[in-house]
Amino acid sequence: MSRHINITNSDHISITRTHFANKGYRVHSGLQFGCELVLYADEPGRVHSDFCVHVVPPDGSLDFRMIQTLTRLVVSTGKTLIVAHVKEVAEEIVEDKIEDMVVTYGEPPRRYVVEELAIATEHAPFRHKNVMKGVGMQIKH
Repeated sequence: MSRHINITNSDHISITRTHFANKGYRVHSGLQFGCELVLYADEPGRVHSDFCVHVVPPDGSLDFRMIQTLTRLVVSTGKTLIVAHVKEVAEEIVEDKIEDMVVTYGEPPRRYVVEELAIATEHAPFRHKNVMKGVGMQIKH
């Protein structure tokens, strides 16, 4: 890890938003679902979101109660919880295989990766689109 820089929770959310947009998701605010972001596989008018994203704050605090609360919340909405942790990476340690996952952000520009942890239950199974960068999909009826 390179030198420490103070970035805000809003910065962490922006970096995470860019990370998921780069993976092909449509990223929207998740406040109505109790999290920071929701991910759509297509236009929100055509599909429901399958994933709620909780962005770990800059101080790295995350406890069992928070995970339990978020998991119960997303189960009631038929979604899967993704916990996203933003980490700054030193340029010299970025390997070719993760280069396309690096998000450049800030002034002066710094490089970050977003680590993802998906927490699913039997109530919100993974469903994937049939595309190379597939994402979950629920068709609205």
